[in-house]
Amino acid sequence: MLQRKLAALLILLPSSLSLTVTAQQQTPSNPVAPSQLALALPATASLSTEELHKPAVKSSSAEGVIRITPAPQVEKGLPSQRPFRTAAFGIKANTLGAGAELATPLFRRFNLRSGVNFLAFAYPFGIDGVNYNANLHFKSSQSTLDWFPGGHALHISPGILYSRNTVSSTATVPAGQNFTLGDQSFINSVGDPVHGNMSLAYPRTLSPMLLLGFGNILPRNSRRLSVPMEFGVAYTGAATINVNLTGTACTNDGCTSFGGNSEVQASLTQEIHKINEDLKKVPVYPILSLGVAYHF
Repeated sequence: MLQRKLAALLILLPSSLSLTVTAQQQTPSNPVAPSQLALALPATASLSTEELHKPAVKSSSAEGVIRITPAPQVEKGLPSQRPFRTAAFGIKANTLGAGAELATPLFRRFNLRSGVNFLAFAYPFGIDGVNYNANLHFKSSQSTLDWFPGGHALHISPGILYSRNTVSSTATVPAGQNFTLGDQSFINSVGDPVHGNMSLAYPRTLSPMLLLGFGNILPRNSRRLSVPMEFGVAYTGAATINVNLTGTACTNDGCTSFGGNSEVQASLTQEIHKINEDLKKVPVYPILSLGVAYHF
């Protein structure tokens, strides 16, 4: 009889201890009787090992829509903006020729930029019956300080232009054709037609310049490629032209050699003066530029 009581006590003791510990963990300030706790727990409260290890997901509604929170994006590193520690290289086409330039940042809204330009091509034209076949040879370098007043793409760029621009040309008049020098009209001879040469030069090699542009070849963000555009002027002074002609031409009074006739040379000088007076109306050289640049 004593052995049966001890066996029953050993069977009931673990269940009683488990229920008591569970009740103390849930409501330590208001203990619940083991019998009440046993009635409150449903039969399905026990979870399998697989269900306990399932990852938790967020459900936005009872319809089963599951939303997964995206991973935070890592911000790209910005290019260095320290002076002379980073640079941008660009190529461009402009009215000074084909060019290349380098730039480095100075301050938050200032860049220092320098470049070179080359241009060589032929350009035929005619003035008062005299035909010119001009050959242009432009070589220049420039340095500008780019200021971005709004901190964006618009910039104002004062600078200095160093140029060695020359224009040379041959001058011809077809045989038997009329042409004019100053106020005098001539008919070119057939046996010794008038011909010669022409040259054009700019008075300044160092010229102040002012440009207005859009685009920053040193962007203050993660962009590396840019397409800058600029327009402005360089104060080169008015170009001057000089023409030398030889040969024979005829008037109503007869035919005259250009080399030894003072009246003909006076007409030529008058023609050159008229052209130079027209050139004085344009003392600046226009600049229009479009290019592409990469920020290292």
